[in-house]
Amino acid sequence: MARKTRSTKIALLSDIHGNLPALEAVLEDAAQEGIAEIWNLGDMLGYAPFPNEVLRRLREVEAVSIVGNYDRKVLDFACKADAWKRTKPPAKYIAFQWNDAHLEGKSRHLLRSLPEQVRRNVKGFDVLMVHGSPASIDELIGSTTPRQRLAALARAAHADVVVCGHSHDPFARRIGEVWFVNPGSVGRPEGGDWRASYAILEFSKEDLNVDHRRIAYDIDRVARAVHAAGLPREFVDVFRKGKSLDQLRGDSGSSDARRPRRADTELQTVLALAQRCRYERAHTHQVTRLALMIFDALKEVHRMGVRDRSLLHYAALLHDIGWAEGPQGHHKASMRLILSDSGMPFGRAERQMVALIARYHRKALPSERHEHYRNLGESEQRRVCALAGILRVADGLDRSHNSIVRGVQCRVSDRRIVLVCDVRETAQAELQSAAEKADLFREAFGRSLVLKTASGRG
Repeated sequence: MARKTRSTKIALLSDIHGNLPALEAVLEDAAQEGIAEIWNLGDMLGYAPFPNEVLRRLREVEAVSIVGNYDRKVLDFACKADAWKRTKPPAKYIAFQWNDAHLEGKSRHLLRSLPEQVRRNVKGFDVLMVHGSPASIDELIGSTTPRQRLAALARAAHADVVVCGHSHDPFARRIGEVWFVNPGSVGRPEGGDWRASYAILEFSKEDLNVDHRRIAYDIDRVARAVHAAGLPREFVDVFRKGKSLDQLRGDSGSSDARRPRRADTELQTVLALAQRCRYERAHTHQVTRLALMIFDALKEVHRMGVRDRSLLHYAALLHDIGWAEGPQGHHKASMRLILSDSGMPFGRAERQMVALIARYHRKALPSERHEHYRNLGESEQRRVCALAGILRVADGLDRSHNSIVRGVQCRVSDRRIVLVCDVRETAQAELQSAAEKADLFREAFGRSLVLKTASGRG
């Protein structure tokens, strides 16, 4: 007699990104495994031109679905198009525009009706379905996310299992008594493997088993559809090579001996974003120049290296790009623009650091309440605080936007740092503003900050 199964299998899908052939291959594979339900963690839309077909297929199989951050952006495109045309890389803008133009009314209504989170109970396991994290729809959780961050999310989730997508990074990690599971991306996998990624969760009364799978699909059909839709040719490489646009741009010309140095390429990319956002050139370059002077003068105090200097350089150049969306909360807008720009040639951690340093150039100080700051390790958080502290002071030193401060020198003792400014005219507003913004600087370096002018003007 056949033994009756005591487990329940769930097919866990995420980040289909419009790739119908990949979805069909995954559903066919899952159908052979006695699946009880299909859970879909969002980002149904994206780079492949089958948005309506993907949504219809998910309805046909009665998938339990939540909305993703990319889906939300397509829904918001109509009211954000003008701003995004100035701030988004052209390829990303075209993808949003194409999906908005081709999304049927029924599909749009379905997406608007989907929740951000769903809870299920399987074999006594309380499961929380999210796209990004329990804290935010667009927080990246990956295989390298610090344990302390996952522990905090576990406490907030009130669940035995948290299933999440968004990062395209398949993993299963147990933090205390809480499982975190990411199936990877069905439609736009990364890591150099083009095959569709999904997972089968097998729940029993005693345990959870996670089976990550890679499934080949008709990738040529996707390539033909991309060309027929008039979408950028680079999208085909995204699918064929299993890499993001960022990774593809980083790979381009890597074997060419004449390729620019990494720092040169990064700087060009950062400046291109600043220019798309119509940055205030004179003020931005003045603040950047002063920030790097302060960094160099304090190298015996902070003991940070060349890479940290580069991150400060890039954050300073981008600190005010949020003005492209208006003055209100422009520091937060700067952070969002940096995080969402697919052309930024940084890994996830460095991109978050640059974005946070730019954000903290004004207003609130770094806090565990801020999700992207929480997502960093302790060492990265310390570096963000020190670099943002320098940037805040440098920004204050150009309060009038008239480049009054020509240079700075630092005198350091155990208890204080004296910043001596060479000025070309009265700089009272600059010194006062820098002093008001020195709170993070004092905290990061454990010393008071005294501001003086070399000429006695002030």
